Amino acid sequence: MMTISEMKQNYTKKDFIVDNLMKSNGIYCLVARPKVGKSMFCLQLANAIANGTTFLGHKTSPSPVLYISTEMDFSQLYDRILKMDLHLTDDNFRVEDQYSNDRKLNLFDLKLQFQDFAELGGKFVIIDMFTGVSLNNGYNLNDYQDMGQYVFPYYKDLCKQYGFTFLLVHHLNKNNTSLGSTAIDGSVDGIITLKKDLNVPRKVLLKYESRDYEQLELMLNFKDNLLFEVSEFETEDLNPILQLFLNYAIKQKDFNFTASEITSKLNLQITPTKFGKLLNSNMSNLAKEGLHIEQKRTATERIYTAHYEEPFDENR
Repeated sequence: MMTISEMKQNYTKKDFIVDNLMKSNGIYCLVARPKVGKSMFCLQLANAIANGTTFLGHKTSPSPVLYISTEMDFSQLYDRILKMDLHLTDDNFRVEDQYSNDRKLNLFDLKLQFQDFAELGGKFVIIDMFTGVSLNNGYNLNDYQDMGQYVFPYYKDLCKQYGFTFLLVHHLNKNNTSLGSTAIDGSVDGIITLKKDLNVPRKVLLKYESRDYEQLELMLNFKDNLLFEVSEFETEDLNPILQLFLNYAIKQKDFNFTASEITSKLNLQITPTKFGKLLNSNMSNLAKEGLHIEQKRTATERIYTAHYEEPFDENR
Protein backbone atom coordinates (compact mmCIF):
# COMPACT_ATOMS: atom_id res chain seq x y z
CA MET A 1 0.00 0.00 0.00
CA MET A 2 1.00 3.63 -0.55
CA THR A 3 -0.08 6.75 1.34
CA ILE A 4 -1.09 9.99 -0.36
CA SER A 5 2.17 11.55 0.90
CA GLU A 6 4.17 8.75 -0.74
CA MET A 7 2.18 9.19 -3.93
CA LYS A 8 2.95 12.92 -3.91
CA GLN A 9 6.64 12.27 -3.28
CA ASN A 10 6.94 9.78 -6.13
CA TYR A 11 4.71 11.65 -8.59
CA THR A 12 6.31 13.07 -11.71
CA LYS A 13 4.45 14.85 -14.49
CA LYS A 14 4.37 12.82 -17.69
CA ASP A 15 6.51 14.01 -20.57
CA PHE A 16 4.58 14.77 -23.73
CA ILE A 17 5.08 14.31 -27.45
CA VAL A 18 2.20 16.66 -28.25
CA ASP A 19 1.03 18.77 -25.30
CA ASN A 20 -2.47 17.83 -24.12
CA LEU A 21 -2.75 15.24 -26.90
CA MET A 22 -0.03 12.59 -26.70
CA LYS A 23 2.14 11.60 -23.75
CA SER A 24 5.54 9.97 -24.06
CA ASN A 25 5.56 6.16 -24.20
CA GLY A 26 1.90 6.12 -25.20
CA ILE A 27 -0.14 4.35 -27.88
CA TYR A 28 -2.66 6.39 -29.87
CA CYS A 29 -5.04 5.58 -32.67
CA LEU A 30 -6.09 7.80 -35.59
CA VAL A 31 -9.35 6.56 -37.13
CA ALA A 32 -11.31 7.77 -40.14
CA ARG A 33 -13.08 6.61 -43.25
CA PRO A 34 -11.13 6.39 -46.54
CA LYS A 35 -10.24 9.63 -48.36
CA VAL A 36 -10.61 11.89 -45.31
CA GLY A 37 -6.91 12.80 -45.17
CA LYS A 38 -5.40 10.44 -42.60
CA SER A 39 -1.97 10.26 -44.27
CA MET A 40 -1.75 14.03 -44.75
CA PHE A 41 -2.74 14.52 -41.11
CA CYS A 42 0.05 12.11 -40.09
CA LEU A 43 2.66 13.79 -42.27
CA GLN A 44 1.72 17.21 -40.92
CA LEU A 45 2.00 15.86 -37.37
CA ALA A 46 5.33 14.20 -38.23
CA ASN A 47 6.66 17.49 -39.59
CA ALA A 48 5.66 19.36 -36.41
CA ILE A 49 7.28 16.80 -34.09
CA ALA A 50 10.40 16.45 -36.25
CA ASN A 51 10.93 20.22 -36.11
CA GLY A 52 9.52 20.93 -32.65
CA THR A 53 6.85 23.30 -34.01
CA THR A 54 3.21 23.55 -32.97
CA PHE A 55 0.56 21.18 -34.31
CA LEU A 56 -2.95 22.66 -34.58
CA GLY A 57 -1.99 25.04 -31.78
CA HIS A 58 -0.40 22.39 -29.52
CA LYS A 59 3.26 22.41 -28.49
CA THR A 60 5.37 19.42 -29.53
CA SER A 61 8.46 17.84 -28.05
CA PRO A 62 11.04 17.60 -30.88
CA SER A 63 12.04 14.10 -31.95
CA PRO A 64 12.96 12.26 -35.13
CA VAL A 65 9.94 10.46 -36.62
CA LEU A 66 9.73 6.96 -38.12
CA TYR A 67 6.92 6.63 -40.67
CA ILE A 68 5.97 3.02 -41.46
CA SER A 69 3.76 2.95 -44.56
CA THR A 70 1.82 -0.09 -45.72
CA GLU A 71 -0.38 1.62 -48.34
CA MET A 72 1.99 4.09 -50.04
CA ASP A 73 5.50 3.53 -51.35
CA PHE A 74 8.30 6.03 -50.71
CA SER A 75 7.71 7.87 -54.01
CA GLN A 76 4.05 8.51 -53.15
CA LEU A 77 5.03 9.71 -49.70
CA TYR A 78 7.72 11.99 -51.10
CA ASP A 79 5.25 13.45 -53.60
CA ARG A 80 2.94 14.44 -50.73
CA ILE A 81 5.84 15.82 -48.71
CA LEU A 82 6.71 18.08 -51.66
CA LYS A 83 3.11 19.24 -52.15
CA MET A 84 2.78 20.00 -48.44
CA ASP A 85 6.16 21.79 -48.40
CA LEU A 86 7.25 19.93 -45.28
CA HIS A 87 10.70 20.46 -43.77
CA LEU A 88 11.81 16.88 -43.22
CA THR A 89 15.50 16.00 -43.28
CA ASP A 90 17.84 13.02 -43.01
CA ASP A 91 18.31 13.86 -39.33
CA ASN A 92 14.64 14.00 -38.31
CA PHE A 93 12.68 11.61 -40.55
CA ARG A 94 12.86 7.97 -41.61
CA VAL A 95 10.54 5.84 -43.79
CA GLU A 96 9.94 2.10 -43.92
CA ASP A 97 7.45 1.10 -46.62
CA GLN A 98 5.75 -2.15 -47.54
CA TYR A 99 6.84 -1.99 -51.16
CA SER A 100 10.54 -2.09 -50.33
CA ASN A 101 10.03 -5.51 -48.70
CA ASP A 102 9.39 -8.93 -50.16
CA ARG A 103 6.53 -9.75 -47.79
CA LYS A 104 4.04 -8.11 -45.42
CA LEU A 105 5.68 -5.97 -42.77
CA ASN A 106 6.03 -7.74 -39.44
CA LEU A 107 6.67 -6.14 -36.05
CA PHE A 108 9.28 -8.75 -35.16
CA ASP A 109 11.17 -8.12 -38.42
CA LEU A 110 11.22 -4.39 -37.65
CA LYS A 111 13.30 -4.80 -34.49
CA LEU A 112 16.53 -3.80 -36.22
CA GLN A 113 14.88 -0.68 -37.62
CA PHE A 114 13.51 0.16 -34.18
CA GLN A 115 16.96 -0.21 -32.62
CA ASP A 116 18.57 2.02 -35.26
CA PHE A 117 15.79 4.59 -34.86
CA ALA A 118 16.17 4.61 -31.06
CA GLU A 119 19.93 5.18 -31.45
CA LEU A 120 19.07 8.17 -33.66
CA GLY A 121 17.14 9.59 -30.70
CA GLY A 122 13.76 8.86 -32.24
CA LYS A 123 10.72 8.76 -29.97
CA PHE A 124 7.69 8.89 -32.32
CA VAL A 125 6.53 6.12 -34.68
CA ILE A 126 3.59 6.32 -37.10
CA ILE A 127 2.17 3.07 -38.51
CA ASP A 128 -0.02 3.77 -41.52
CA MET A 129 -1.96 1.38 -41.56
CA PHE A 130 -2.30 -0.56 -38.31
CA THR A 131 -3.69 -3.67 -40.04
CA GLY A 132 -0.82 -3.65 -42.55
CA VAL A 133 1.75 -4.75 -39.96
CA SER A 134 1.43 -8.30 -38.63
CA LEU A 135 2.85 -10.32 -35.76
CA ASN A 136 4.49 -13.71 -36.35
CA ASN A 137 1.44 -15.81 -35.54
CA GLY A 138 -1.04 -13.42 -37.10
CA TYR A 139 -4.09 -12.17 -35.23
CA ASN A 140 -7.83 -11.74 -35.58
CA LEU A 141 -8.74 -8.05 -35.62
CA ASN A 142 -12.19 -8.88 -34.25
CA ASP A 143 -10.98 -11.13 -31.44
CA TYR A 144 -10.92 -9.37 -28.06
CA GLN A 145 -8.31 -11.70 -26.59
CA ASP A 146 -6.00 -11.43 -29.60
CA MET A 147 -6.04 -7.64 -29.52
CA GLY A 148 -6.12 -7.10 -25.75
CA GLN A 149 -3.72 -9.85 -24.65
CA TYR A 150 -1.42 -10.31 -27.64
CA VAL A 151 -1.16 -7.36 -30.04
CA PHE A 152 -1.28 -4.32 -27.76
CA PRO A 153 0.87 -5.79 -24.98
CA TYR A 154 3.59 -6.20 -27.63
CA TYR A 155 3.25 -2.52 -28.61
CA LYS A 156 3.43 -1.56 -24.94
CA ASP A 157 6.62 -3.57 -24.56
CA LEU A 158 8.13 -1.64 -27.47
CA CYS A 159 7.15 1.62 -25.78
CA LYS A 160 8.94 0.55 -22.59
CA GLN A 161 11.98 -0.87 -24.36
CA TYR A 162 12.67 2.06 -26.69
CA GLY A 163 10.74 4.97 -25.14
CA PHE A 164 8.52 5.18 -28.22
CA THR A 165 5.11 6.74 -28.67
CA PHE A 166 3.04 5.05 -31.39
CA LEU A 167 0.31 6.50 -33.59
CA LEU A 168 -1.61 3.67 -35.26
CA VAL A 169 -3.71 4.66 -38.28
CA HIS A 170 -6.90 2.65 -38.57
CA HIS A 171 -10.37 2.58 -40.17
CA LEU A 172 -13.79 3.43 -38.74
CA ASN A 173 -16.61 0.92 -38.94
CA LYS A 174 -20.23 1.73 -39.85
CA ASN A 175 -20.95 2.70 -36.23
CA ASN A 176 -18.14 5.29 -36.20
CA THR A 177 -15.99 3.27 -33.82
CA SER A 178 -12.65 1.59 -34.46
CA LEU A 179 -12.93 -1.32 -36.88
CA GLY A 180 -12.55 -4.64 -35.09
CA SER A 181 -12.65 -5.61 -31.43
CA THR A 182 -13.56 -3.13 -28.71
CA ALA A 183 -10.20 -4.09 -27.16
CA ILE A 184 -8.58 -1.66 -29.62
CA ASP A 185 -10.30 1.38 -28.09
CA GLY A 186 -9.74 0.02 -24.59
CA SER A 187 -6.02 -0.64 -25.08
CA VAL A 188 -4.87 2.71 -26.47
CA ASP A 189 -4.18 5.87 -24.49
CA GLY A 190 -6.15 8.11 -26.84
CA ILE A 191 -8.21 8.12 -30.03
CA ILE A 192 -8.30 10.83 -32.71
CA THR A 193 -11.32 10.59 -35.01
CA LEU A 194 -11.51 12.51 -38.29
CA LYS A 195 -14.86 12.86 -40.03
CA LYS A 196 -15.75 14.80 -43.17
CA ASP A 197 -18.51 17.37 -43.19
CA LEU A 198 -20.42 16.23 -46.28
CA ASN A 199 -22.33 19.52 -46.50
CA VAL A 200 -19.31 21.82 -46.72
CA PRO A 201 -16.26 20.87 -48.83
CA ARG A 202 -12.87 20.78 -47.10
CA LYS A 203 -14.32 20.76 -43.58
CA VAL A 204 -13.23 17.96 -41.24
CA LEU A 205 -14.38 17.39 -37.67
CA LEU A 206 -11.66 16.26 -35.27
CA LYS A 207 -12.77 14.50 -32.10
CA TYR A 208 -10.21 13.48 -29.48
CA GLU A 209 -10.72 11.25 -26.44
CA SER A 210 -8.01 10.22 -23.96
CA ARG A 211 -7.54 8.77 -20.51
CA ASP A 212 -4.90 11.42 -19.68
CA TYR A 213 -6.17 14.64 -21.27
CA GLU A 214 -9.44 16.50 -21.70
CA GLN A 215 -11.75 15.65 -24.58
CA LEU A 216 -11.28 17.91 -27.60
CA GLU A 217 -13.42 18.77 -30.62
CA LEU A 218 -12.19 20.98 -33.47
CA MET A 219 -13.46 21.93 -36.89
CA LEU A 220 -10.60 21.83 -39.39
CA ASN A 221 -10.08 23.28 -42.87
CA PHE A 222 -8.35 21.05 -45.42
CA LYS A 223 -6.34 23.52 -47.52
CA ASP A 224 -5.16 23.32 -51.14
CA ASN A 225 -1.62 22.53 -49.99
CA LEU A 226 -3.00 19.40 -48.21
CA LEU A 227 -2.45 20.89 -44.74
CA PHE A 228 -5.04 21.08 -41.97
CA GLU A 229 -5.75 24.24 -40.00
CA VAL A 230 -8.22 25.02 -37.23
CA SER A 231 -11.26 26.54 -38.92
CA GLU A 232 -11.81 30.24 -38.41
CA PHE A 233 -15.42 29.76 -39.48
CA GLU A 234 -16.39 28.09 -36.23
CA THR A 235 -17.67 30.41 -33.51
CA GLU A 236 -16.67 30.10 -29.87
CA ASP A 237 -20.29 29.47 -28.87
CA LEU A 238 -21.07 26.68 -31.32
CA ASN A 239 -20.13 23.06 -30.71
CA PRO A 240 -18.57 21.32 -33.77
CA ILE A 241 -21.46 18.82 -33.86
CA LEU A 242 -23.89 21.73 -34.08
CA GLN A 243 -21.66 23.33 -36.72
CA LEU A 244 -22.15 20.24 -38.90
CA PHE A 245 -25.89 20.44 -38.31
CA LEU A 246 -25.90 24.17 -39.14
CA ASN A 247 -24.07 23.54 -42.40
CA TYR A 248 -26.78 21.04 -43.35
CA ALA A 249 -29.55 23.45 -42.34
CA ILE A 250 -28.08 26.25 -44.48
CA LYS A 251 -28.51 24.04 -47.54
CA GLN A 252 -31.98 22.76 -46.62
CA LYS A 253 -33.51 26.10 -45.49
CA ASP A 254 -36.81 24.60 -44.20
CA PHE A 255 -37.22 21.05 -42.87
CA ASN A 256 -38.62 18.87 -40.11
CA PHE A 257 -36.58 16.30 -38.19
CA THR A 258 -36.20 14.23 -35.05
CA ALA A 259 -32.95 13.82 -33.12
CA SER A 260 -32.69 10.19 -34.26
CA GLU A 261 -33.25 11.08 -37.92
CA ILE A 262 -30.67 13.88 -38.03
CA THR A 263 -27.92 12.01 -36.17
CA SER A 264 -28.38 9.07 -38.55
CA LYS A 265 -28.67 11.17 -41.73
CA LEU A 266 -25.58 13.28 -40.97
CA ASN A 267 -23.70 10.38 -39.37
CA LEU A 268 -23.04 12.53 -36.29
CA GLN A 269 -20.77 11.10 -33.62
CA ILE A 270 -23.29 11.61 -30.82
CA THR A 271 -26.31 9.71 -29.54
CA PRO A 272 -29.80 11.06 -30.38
CA THR A 273 -30.48 11.71 -26.68
CA LYS A 274 -27.30 13.75 -26.24
CA PHE A 275 -27.89 15.59 -29.51
CA GLY A 276 -31.39 16.55 -28.36
CA LYS A 277 -29.98 17.97 -25.12
CA LEU A 278 -27.22 19.78 -27.00
CA LEU A 279 -29.75 21.24 -29.43
CA ASN A 280 -32.16 22.39 -26.72
CA SER A 281 -29.40 24.15 -24.77
CA ASN A 282 -28.11 25.99 -27.87
CA MET A 283 -31.30 27.31 -29.48
CA SER A 284 -30.26 30.93 -28.90
CA ASN A 285 -26.75 30.33 -30.31
CA LEU A 286 -28.21 28.75 -33.44
CA ALA A 287 -30.68 31.63 -33.79
CA LYS A 288 -27.74 34.06 -33.84
CA GLU A 289 -26.44 32.12 -36.84
CA GLY A 290 -29.82 32.34 -38.61
CA LEU A 291 -31.25 28.93 -37.72
CA HIS A 292 -34.60 29.12 -35.93
CA ILE A 293 -36.02 25.93 -34.44
CA GLU A 294 -39.36 25.10 -32.88
CA GLN A 295 -40.23 21.82 -31.24
CA LYS A 296 -43.41 19.82 -30.67
CA ARG A 297 -43.69 16.73 -28.51
CA THR A 298 -45.95 13.88 -29.57
CA ALA A 299 -46.82 10.73 -27.63
CA THR A 300 -43.77 8.92 -29.01
CA GLU A 301 -41.19 11.51 -30.09
CA ARG A 302 -40.10 15.14 -30.23
CA ILE A 303 -40.39 16.74 -33.68
CA TYR A 304 -38.36 19.81 -34.59
CA THR A 305 -39.21 22.35 -37.29
CA ALA A 306 -36.20 24.28 -38.64
CA HIS A 307 -36.07 27.47 -40.72
CA TYR A 308 -32.85 29.12 -41.86
CA GLU A 309 -32.50 32.73 -42.98
CA GLU A 310 -29.31 34.69 -43.51
CA PRO A 311 -28.50 36.43 -40.20
CA PHE A 312 -28.49 40.25 -40.21
CA ASP A 313 -25.06 41.74 -39.62
CA GLU A 314 -25.40 45.11 -37.87
CA ASN A 315 -21.82 46.03 -38.78
CA ARG A 316 -22.47 46.00 -42.52
